[in-house]
Amino acid sequence: SVPVVDMDKCIQCNVCSAICPHAVIRPFLLSHTELQQAPDSFDARKATGGNTFAGLHFRIQASPNDCTGCEVCTNACPVGALSMMPRLETVQKGHAANWDYALTIPNRGQRFDANTLKGSQFQEPLLEFSGACEGCGETPYAKLVTQMFGKRLIVANATGCSSIWGGTAGWVPYATDKATGKGAAWGNSLFEDNAEFGFGMRKAF
Repeated sequence: SVPVVDMDKCIQCNVCSAICPHAVIRPFLLSHTELQQAPDSFDARKATGGNTFAGLHFRIQASPNDCTGCEVCTNACPVGALSMMPRLETVQKGHAANWDYALTIPNRGQRFDANTLKGSQFQEPLLEFSGACEGCGETPYAKLVTQMFGKRLIVANATGCSSIWGGTAGWVPYATDKATGKGAAWGNSLFEDNAEFGFGMRKAF
């Protein structure tokens, strides 16, 4: 199952996005023109929160093809605006198309304070779709760090869960910023010597 938002109940707090272990549910801000070009199923509301949101529309959207169905977001939502729906049904109702369209919308994170919970979730996550277990409690923190510092982040990773979901053979879940091409530099050291490993990285630059 995949989370689907009721935009009439949503209070635009971004808690669901912050708690998501795999970055598969995110807030999107659209201009009036972008909303007119969106699929018919792309239900949005006037963005609230002050002058920085002026002229924008807000939408929470999950990716049906990437969600693991852990339900962490639905449990974390303070107003019960999210409900789980069978994956196939979400695709049939246009949520896969909604997600694909949402990813084409320009990121407007520079308008907001990345040091607040709400503002941090408008920053592009540079850790997404990892191989972590569903409901993982570790990846939301790592994802948040990339949203706050990702374009200049260097990770010295000790061996453990984070080295498995962070460096699965053949691909990594660390991404690059679409606008600048910059992203986290990640390396894994054998066993638990990441302090020395990271110190060496720091000395190198």
